Amino acid sequence: CVGCGMCAKACPNHLIAIIPKSSTVFVGCSSHDKGKDVKAACQAGCIGCTLCTRQCESDAIHMDNNLAVIDYDKCTNCGKCAEKCPAKVILEQE
Repeated sequence: CVGCGMCAKACPNHLIAIIPKSSTVFVGCSSHDKGKDVKAACQAGCIGCTLCTRQCESDAIHMDNNLAVIDYDKCTNCGKCAEKCPAKVILEQE
């Protein structure tokens, strides 16, 4: 991968996102369905609880139509959002 973003643009279901290489935190879900519907289709889905948004001291994570979205320009990789995510959809990579 060279980070060109062509795969993300080509994906008809918008399942692929390009994130900065320096980022250690990402949302492992792309469903905009509500919590109950997400859980019926996938056990690893964002339920839209907003706990992550309340943990972020950098105002880097917001809800977009029932899905947590990280603003990587603001994210400091503190991991507090991942720690509090009850669905374990916000993940940290080392």
